[in-house]
Amino acid sequence: MVAYSIFLNFVEVFTLTAFVYLYYSFSNKKTFVLLFCCLLFGFEICDILRENGIVLMSFNFIVCYGFILYKKKVFNFSDLFILGFYIFSMNILPLLIYYFLKQTLILNISTIYILVGIISKIILILFTYWLIKHLRYQIYVPNKQYFLVVITEIIVLISLGIIGYSTVDAYVSYAEILIIVLLFIIFILIILNGVYFNMVYTEKMQYEKQLQKEKYIKQSLRLIQNISYDIDDKKHRIHWILEHIKHLNNDTNTEISKAIEQYQSKNTYQKLVASKNPVFDILISVKINRLQDDNISIKPFFEISQNEKYDDLDFIDVISEILDYVKRHNEITLHIKGQGIYTLVELYSENDFYDYDRCKIESDLIVKKKNIYKDGIYYMKFLLKGTDDDVRENLW
Repeated sequence: MVAYSIFLNFVEVFTLTAFVYLYYSFSNKKTFVLLFCCLLFGFEICDILRENGIVLMSFNFIVCYGFILYKKKVFNFSDLFILGFYIFSMNILPLLIYYFLKQTLILNISTIYILVGIISKIILILFTYWLIKHLRYQIYVPNKQYFLVVITEIIVLISLGIIGYSTVDAYVSYAEILIIVLLFIIFILIILNGVYFNMVYTEKMQYEKQLQKEKYIKQSLRLIQNISYDIDDKKHRIHWILEHIKHLNNDTNTEISKAIEQYQSKNTYQKLVASKNPVFDILISVKINRLQDDNISIKPFFEISQNEKYDDLDFIDVISEILDYVKRHNEITLHIKGQGIYTLVELYSENDFYDYDRCKIESDLIVKKKNIYKDGIYYMKFLLKGTDDDVRENLW
């Protein structure tokens, strides 16, 4: 039986070495021989000392992962997960076969021991071949997300290894308090796993929501651009039709000529904003053009970078509402300055141009507003999305 035990150890060590060597793409044959010798030495020492199995599993895991880490030079939980799964399968397989044969066949212990050894090693070889052939580098385990999973796996393996070997081998025993402590740790880790994956799920949902928002903005931009191109095309056609009418009229009817000139003067759309934020540029340009139709002349002066927050429709709506309270027949400068998380919207003119008393804009984006008269200039200032009081004072 001693020779048979050594033979089983040899097959198991060879299979484990082959798995590590082939699955993790080792190329140096000396590495194969060195790993094989280290593992075989550990197997034989554990047999001599009649350890409880968990020591052998831990030894195999540490030695194999040490070789993997030396080759890759990078710590990766994916490697821990896959190697732990393989070593656990390798050690739990004989126990499962033992229980099955013991319950189904009436045989003496020696015969069962021989059958368990032969069947388990055949299955292990086939299982190893299948893993290398079909699952090579197909399992991806993100480091951050599966840290707790790997820790839980290791503790479960330790618990099962202790209980399993103590059941099979009468010489092996364990302290019940150890199993209780391990089960308690597993319980805590399961809770932590649930909390952590809930956090990951929440972050994922927020990310997907952000992607949907960006998709909506892009679709809105394409729609706005298409409408803008269509309007430009129609205005261009109307312009030439009116020019043709003027030519045919030849100033014979002054009222027709006057009506055409008034229409052309009020329907000249200009893209007045070029901040590299496409949705913002188009919608604010449309707003300024509409105000010009109401005899409100606006000179835009923007100091903002290219940033998706400026293309946000809520932000644009606030700017549009701010401009709604400018009095007619005024010339003003619209100054928008962005810096980090806050944005200053400033309107100023030599005339009292703003209807401050009627300004009732309800938006969470507006942090502060102020009406100032200084050095002969009227100012209307709005601070959007500010959080730092010192920064706010510097802006004012």
